[in-house]
Amino acid sequence: MNKQKNIDDMTFEEALNQLTALVEKLESGQLPLEESVAAFEQGVKLTRRCEALLDQAEQRLQVLGNQDESSPA
Repeated sequence: MNKQKNIDDMTFEEALNQLTALVEKLESGQLPLEESVAAFEQGVKLTRRCEALLDQAEQRLQVLGNQDESSPA
């Protein structure tokens, strides 16, 4: 694969866009086996990045929700 931004530095949107592009390539059936395996490995890493970012966002929302609950009405 060509030089790309480090996955750990990607935003959710960047990782999701790259993951979508990889899925389209894999679904086309046009990639040789070795490239398909590499694309799959990259897809797993991108999926993990997206999941980590979603987990972080969920934790932030929970903290905000807890702050609202502890505030006097």
